[in-house]
Amino acid sequence: MQKKYKCLLFDLDGTLLDTAPEFLTCLNTLLKKNKKHSVTYDFVRNRVSDGVGRLIQDSFIIDEIHPEFEHFRQNLLIEYSKNYLDSKTFPGVDEFLNVLSKNKIDWMIVTNKPKKFSQEICEKFNWHKQATTIVSPEDVDGKRKPDPASLDAALAKTSIKKEQAIYIGDNWRDIKAANNSGIDSALAMYGYIDKKDASLLKPTSKINQIKDLKDFI
Repeated sequence: MQKKYKCLLFDLDGTLLDTAPEFLTCLNTLLKKNKKHSVTYDFVRNRVSDGVGRLIQDSFIIDEIHPEFEHFRQNLLIEYSKNYLDSKTFPGVDEFLNVLSKNKIDWMIVTNKPKKFSQEICEKFNWHKQATTIVSPEDVDGKRKPDPASLDAALAKTSIKKEQAIYIGDNWRDIKAANNSGIDSALAMYGYIDKKDASLLKPTSKINQIKDLKDFI
């Protein structure tokens, strides 16, 4: 029998929001400006949950200590600032979040996405009025998952106990962050994780579409 939860915490990119198409556009724009070969949708989809830094490392074939890494990273964020509000939700997300809100079940967003982007995205979907809280790295002194600080900060906004909470994400950092925080986790298989990487993780549960979470509440 599926355990029931009173608080659901969600990752943003690759869990609630399909951001790969926007990142594909802005990364290829940056690559073209720098006379580099463009990348494919699958290239971006397999890396976007690891953040902007991973996209830069793998497309420019440089590491974080490369003298131009930060320059490219900042320029990618500038390009992303032009189309980040174009992202759409995954199928069933809007309906499921409305079910949670109607049933007065606490739900939260915990993301590694910079606050300047996550805040406006959440306002676009009206999530800032529905979610109990929205936590970005800036809210926890820049700490990012798999550090549990952002999850702990979110859970501090509710009186619900940790054993009644679950974090849903599509990346190893999400599962590790949940483990580090001492809460259950659900791996979103519909997100950006590939099957091989997913097989190496040990979440509490796996879901193939967001409506599978109806069994969790």
